[in-house]
Amino acid sequence: MTSSRRKLALKTQPGDLSKALILYQPFPGKLSFGRNLALSADPVKECKPDIQQLKSQCETKTKKQYNQTCDKSDPKKLSPGNRFSLGFVVVAVVIFSLISSIIRDDDICESSNSMTIDLKLLSSELKTNLFGQELAVTTIANVLEEFQVTVEQLTVLVLLGGSGTGKTWTNHLIGNSLPEHANQATLHLGPWSSSQEIERAFKSLECCRWNFFFIEDSDYADSQQIETVLDWAVYVNQNISCSHRKIVVILTSNYGQKEFVELLLQERENSGTRWTMNLVNVQEAAGKLTSPLINAFAQRRLHFTPVPYLPLEKMQLEQCIRQDLMFKKKSAPVDVINKITQHFQFVPPQKKYFVTSGCKTVSTFVNLYS
Repeated sequence: MTSSRRKLALKTQPGDLSKALILYQPFPGKLSFGRNLALSADPVKECKPDIQQLKSQCETKTKKQYNQTCDKSDPKKLSPGNRFSLGFVVVAVVIFSLISSIIRDDDICESSNSMTIDLKLLSSELKTNLFGQELAVTTIANVLEEFQVTVEQLTVLVLLGGSGTGKTWTNHLIGNSLPEHANQATLHLGPWSSSQEIERAFKSLECCRWNFFFIEDSDYADSQQIETVLDWAVYVNQNISCSHRKIVVILTSNYGQKEFVELLLQERENSGTRWTMNLVNVQEAAGKLTSPLINAFAQRRLHFTPVPYLPLEKMQLEQCIRQDLMFKKKSAPVDVINKITQHFQFVPPQKKYFVTSGCKTVSTFVNLYS
């Protein structure tokens, strides 16, 4: 026997195999298996589970579980009480989801502090820097104060009165008194504006904040532009996907000059002044005005608040001159003010109560004497 065969014979001795066996017992009380499986004639066969038997058991168990599940979920087999409970749970989940969404939106708006605005500051700015228009200031303040505590999304103000009475200046004062988180947009209507510009302006309105939309020169708008503005106003007001916002649309119009002059003349004949004018009477007169813009609102049955701007008198003209001189850091001697006022025309011609152009061209004439 060669040495190699002899070594093979020695390795296959029973005594050596029994010594070489290493027992593996993973858990106490379980059977031990040799790592080299030398003591088993066919260890794989002995340890192999009965596949057919297991498959049969699994199929039986699966069918049983499936039948139990189907029996429980089949609405036809539910009792009336269980059906009611199931329906109640579904409704509760839907309501909870909606409420959670609303609360989440409220939390986002409140956390950003963007739904607050200092209306007292705004009113103070108007009262201090807008001359002779106490009725307009009162109207704007009342509308915004009421609008702040309602659930309405949109309010529309139409500033009515002659040129130079302070309508555009009002928009400037409001814009300067707003906090940084308030959104502002300005649009000038007329041949130079398009429907696309109107659309972009309305699309710039944001959720979770106050939005002030200033629309100037509405008297120059054609019927198509007016309809586009009103269509978008209706759309943003009914847009429930962005309910947490306040939109203040302010339009300016020169209509009403003649009617307000007549009212103020009647007040003066009755020994009154512009400060004794009844706001209700003036607003009623403003509500009777007709113009393409006002007629379009009436046809669409859209509500707006008319804001009356009375014609300015000589005293308000002098206040405008002093204010312009102060802005330009110039002195305001009486002789300079008198020279500037001589460039303005007054009506009625014989009494010269009211300035025809208001404060519109004050800055131009101030430059001539400063």
